[in-house]
Amino acid sequence: MNIIILGAGGVGSYFGAKLLQDGHHVVFIARGAHLEALQTEGLHVKHPSLEFNQKIQALDLPSLSELDATSFDLIILATKSIATREVSIQLAQWLRAQMKPPYILSLQNGVENEAILCDYFSEEYIMGGLTRKIGAHVVFPGYIEAVGSAETILGMMHTTMENERFLETLALALNHAGIPTQTTYDIKQELWKKLIINNGVNALCALLRVKTGILFEKSPLSEVVYGLMQETAYAARSLHVKISQEDVDAMFTLIKQFDSIKPSMLVDLEHGRTLEIEEICGVVIRALHQIGVDAPYTKTIKALLEFNMEQ
Repeated sequence: MNIIILGAGGVGSYFGAKLLQDGHHVVFIARGAHLEALQTEGLHVKHPSLEFNQKIQALDLPSLSELDATSFDLIILATKSIATREVSIQLAQWLRAQMKPPYILSLQNGVENEAILCDYFSEEYIMGGLTRKIGAHVVFPGYIEAVGSAETILGMMHTTMENERFLETLALALNHAGIPTQTTYDIKQELWKKLIINNGVNALCALLRVKTGILFEKSPLSEVVYGLMQETAYAARSLHVKISQEDVDAMFTLIKQFDSIKPSMLVDLEHGRTLEIEEICGVVIRALHQIGVDAPYTKTIKALLEFNMEQ
C-alpha cells in the first residue's frame, strides 16, 4: 500500500515504522524540529519488538500539494484532535479534484474526529480507529519510545461492499506488520470504550503529574478513576451508544493491569503543548448537560487542571 501518516508523533511514527518495515510505501507528515530531524537524521523508534533506525520521506502538510493524491491508498490521521478541522480543510483542498480519494483513518483521541472528517469528505471513505495497550511518545525530535502491543480496532463510518473489502485488506496488512488488528461494524461503540479509559486517567494524571500506575495504588484515587469512567459511559448512553456496566469494568481492569505509562495529556503538559481537554473531558460534560445531568467527577478534574495551567 501507499500510505500517508499525517501526524508523525508517537503513535503515528510507530504505525509508520511497522508498515514501512513490512514493505509498504509510507510518507510521514510532521512539523517543526521533529520534521527537521526526520528529514536530516531519519526516524528512530524504540519498542520491545522493534528497533527502527532509517531514513524516511518526511514532509510538512503544505508540501502534500506536491504529491499525486491518486497514488495513495490511505491517509492515517494521527494528529491531536484539536487539529482535526484545520487538517481536514487543508486535506480537502488537496483532494478536491479527486473522484476517488484515499481512505482516511482517524487514529486520534476522542469521539468527534470522524464526524468532523465527514463534514469535508464522503463518509464512505472515512474510518474510525483506536489503539489500546500502547504508550508512544516523541522523547526528542526524530526519536520515539513506545511500549505495548498496540491492539487496534477499525471500522467504517458507512459500510459499502467496496470499502468493507478495503477495511479487511487494511486489517490484514496491519496484522502482517505486527500490529494486532480487528474490525467492527460499530466503531462508535469502540471509540467510546476508549474514551472511558482516556477520561478515566488522562486529565487526572496530568493534574497530579503521575503515571497511570499510581492511580491504582491508592484506593481513593482508583475510586475517582472509576467515577470518571462511569460518567463517560453515562454520556455514551445518552447518545444512544451501547455501553454496558461490563464494558466499564473491563476498561477499568484493562488500564489497571497495563504497564504504568504517562498518558498523552501528561506528556503534552510537560512539553508545553495544548491539551485535549475539550476533546476528552468536555465531550462527556456536554453530552450529559444535554440531558440535564451533571458530571461532577469530570467537571472537577477539568476545572482543577485548567486552573493549574493558568498559574
